[in-house]
Amino acid sequence: DISIDSINRLPTASFENLDKGLLNASQAYWIKITINNQNISGNDYFIHLNDHLEEITLFQRDGTGGWVKNKSGITIPENQKTVGGILRDKVPFFVSGGDKTVVFLKVRNHLKSNIDISKIRIIDSKSYYQLFYTTNQIQSFFLGIVAILCFFNLLLFIFTKTRIHLYYSIYTFVSSIYFIHYFHSFKTFFFDDTPAINIYFFFSLTIGQVVYCWFLYESVKNEDIQYFKKLIFKYATIISYIVIFILIISVFNFQKGILLSDIFSVSNSVFIFLAIFFLFRKVSNTVKIILLGSVFLAISGFIALLTNTQDDSLISIYIYQGGFFIELIFFTIAINFMLYKERLAKTETELKNSLLINEKLIKEKEAQMLREELYLKERDLTTKTIAISQKEELIKNVITQLKRQIENNPVKIKDIKGLISDLNSKININLWDEFENHFIKVHPDFYKMLNAQYPGLTPNERRLCAFIKLNLTTKEISVITKRTPESLHVIRCRLRKKMGLNQNDNLENIIAGIQ
Repeated sequence: DISIDSINRLPTASFENLDKGLLNASQAYWIKITINNQNISGNDYFIHLNDHLEEITLFQRDGTGGWVKNKSGITIPENQKTVGGILRDKVPFFVSGGDKTVVFLKVRNHLKSNIDISKIRIIDSKSYYQLFYTTNQIQSFFLGIVAILCFFNLLLFIFTKTRIHLYYSIYTFVSSIYFIHYFHSFKTFFFDDTPAINIYFFFSLTIGQVVYCWFLYESVKNEDIQYFKKLIFKYATIISYIVIFILIISVFNFQKGILLSDIFSVSNSVFIFLAIFFLFRKVSNTVKIILLGSVFLAISGFIALLTNTQDDSLISIYIYQGGFFIELIFFTIAINFMLYKERLAKTETELKNSLLINEKLIKEKEAQMLREELYLKERDLTTKTIAISQKEELIKNVITQLKRQIENNPVKIKDIKGLISDLNSKININLWDEFENHFIKVHPDFYKMLNAQYPGLTPNERRLCAFIKLNLTTKEISVITKRTPESLHVIRCRLRKKMGLNQNDNLENIIAGIQ
């Protein structure tokens, strides 16, 4: 913690020559860098460290002999940094006059276990600023697409109450925070004076992995894979508690939180790969699209690790971000398929219900027509039955008149007696045969079913059952059969006994049920 003037007066031997090596954590280091001006052509450069360093301060003599001071580091507020955004780990310097340029760096670190001195690089500021502006344009486009996807899926969740849209929105938002954090958009626009908050955005990917598992569970919830659904649900529940534990640890010890997060990420990646391997052949095409999107993200992450060799290049983070973007596209396609299938299923259900309703209405109409037709036939049969009764009564009256004629006019007695005998024979045979013929046309199986269920009934009892089937009242039956209501009551009692009915059984309902 000595002053820069004191450092400048120290002999060169006081600085250890380190081309490669690791500096201990939780310590402040003074680093002296001497640059041969013959090897550089421009005037403005960055010193790039590419580490999550707490504080970086660069000192350099200007032309008047005074000290120029530039600052950077993740705990330095944005308004105090010399440069910001994706240049957070860089400090600028200018080329001095003469053969060499000498700069001093004061580096403080407590977030990482060590500082890799071999990662210090000198970068042309002009070309890097061009990359910086291009990066901002790309990130603006990326964040715009992400915002649109989140917004529409939140609307879908509000209107459909389907949780997969909610998990999609949360996963998209939380995972995007990592890229926003990496390019320091939060520091630039929101947390200018609270840089420590940005440190914890590192855990957004860890949280995103938990949300992904819940998203995966929602996507397979309607699949016919009961065992795997329970397994994914239990796994998502367990890792939710694990991530909460990691976040609590990181508040008190950021370094241990990072370590636990890395271990968790590796373990969770293994589980997701196994889930993809076992589920792919067992799920619908919609879920397969989601799994393919996850494969793209995993492959892009692996490629990003392999290409992360040039510390000043953004190629690795772009590869990973591209994989994430492709994954979101696959997820969006899958969710659209789900919506399409839901709408199709809903339409099919409505169509089936409409067909069932129409079929029911047609059957009800047909049944109503049959009931009306049966009612007309029964009323016609009742009318004919009454006509038969009246015809029988007429014949009896004729017979009575003829008998009187015999008494009053003995002439042709023999002819009249023959006519009386002929009329008497038709009273009991022809007239009731005509009734039963008409009744059988209306109820063709009635007598057959009646005899099958209640054998041993007399013709009069069978005829009484037919009258009851026609819903004739006791008075109407009495008129037709020329029997008193009392005698009909006796016949009904005898009929109930033969049919084995008890006191609570309704004779009319039982006979009406015989088809």
